[in-house]
Amino acid sequence: MQRSFGINILQLLTLSSKASTYQRIFTFRHPKSNMVVSSSRLPNGTVIDIAQIDKINLAKLEFGNSKEIEKLRSAAESDGVFYLDFHGSEMGNLLFQQLGEIYYLSQQYFDQDEASKMKDIRSDQKSSQDRGYKSCETDQTFEMSYDELVKGDLYLPQSLQPSRHTLKYFSEICHNAALTMLRSLSTSHSPDEPFEKYHQKSKQNDSGLKLVYEPCIPKKSEVLENKHTDSGTLTILFAEQLGLHVQLADGSWGYTNSIPGCAIVHVADSLQFMSGGKLRSPVHRVTQPVDGFMKRYFLSYFLRPEDSFKEKCRLRD
Repeated sequence: MQRSFGINILQLLTLSSKASTYQRIFTFRHPKSNMVVSSSRLPNGTVIDIAQIDKINLAKLEFGNSKEIEKLRSAAESDGVFYLDFHGSEMGNLLFQQLGEIYYLSQQYFDQDEASKMKDIRSDQKSSQDRGYKSCETDQTFEMSYDELVKGDLYLPQSLQPSRHTLKYFSEICHNAALTMLRSLSTSHSPDEPFEKYHQKSKQNDSGLKLVYEPCIPKKSEVLENKHTDSGTLTILFAEQLGLHVQLADGSWGYTNSIPGCAIVHVADSLQFMSGGKLRSPVHRVTQPVDGFMKRYFLSYFLRPEDSFKEKCRLRD
């Protein structure tokens, strides 16, 4: 069920990434990248770069379409970021039926007072893990372990308890979509040592669904620099508003758009390592195109390799 998140029309027209809210001025292709960047104008006159990244269809990957697998390989090698199109996929259709409810749950959770959320800090996890509630100067997050959620071992806050089944189902679909992409990349890239061998169901790992609240702030100039790469295998991001800023192969930056029925996917460090550096883990950050406070929510699913792979990496270092 789709719900409103309290965004007024002025904010939507100013900050939304939907194509109808900005005017495309010109398009150019970076010589070192497959990525095309469109220079676009927001209603207030601000010009921003929108990265026109490749769109990969999940249903075609599920059916082993060789052209789509090659398209995925090319996107993962060149820019390391692409749209995953769920249209035509049965599990994709089911996922987007759940998406509105997950956004609503996220809003309800982060709207609680800080004292309530502090109870959800996980003191039983390693410093490298992101489970439970965390907050910093720029954002608040709540991550749910895939293993714990599927097994029924995960403690959920009271506001999320009634939707345990929905969260579990949504996570399972994201996890399976990520594994489909991983198997497709193995087919085209590493058939002798498939990437999925490090993502066995029976092995402990840190994959999980993360709810993120990272609002736009009054002054764009005061947004803290947060550029980074992700440490896992693949990241699937659902974003209804402008925010994700990706570095292109030539060092310039472009915003990713919000396309109905699609998520943004990027390669992360572990997969780059597995591929011997052939697949690209792109530097990215969360920022905003213009001044103005606005609540902003993201949903991220992180496919991460089993713990034994991380130990293997440490031994190689």
